Amino acid sequence: MITSKYFGESEFKRCSPSCSLQDMKQETMDAFDALRAHTGIPLIMTSAYRSPQWDRAKGRSGTGAHTLGYAIDIRCNSSSTRWKIVSNMIKLGFTRIGIGKTFIHGDISSKHSSEVIWLY
Repeated sequence: MITSKYFGESEFKRCSPSCSLQDMKQETMDAFDALRAHTGIPLIMTSAYRSPQWDRAKGRSGTGAHTLGYAIDIRCNSSSTRWKIVSNMIKLGFTRIGIGKTFIHGDISSKHSSEVIWLY
């Protein structure tokens, strides 16, 4: 059973698309629990697990880190919050970070290229 100290099942239901904590990898939840502890601020998920079918229907590959349970997008609307999240992701060993205007993507997938930061 996948567990998390800071992220509850109801938060996964509010993601787009709706998903479950049980869709995630335990390593992912451990990494995001550590991120929450280090940032000292609430982290609000906007997207977590996506089925390959859902991903492809949105024009994506269907093989991204979200489809494997290794990625979460966190809502972020200010530069100071962005700094807290990204700087702590780097300190904690996240090697895949995406920066959007209203969210930060973080993942720990070893199946994709690492040591990358991209913009949306």
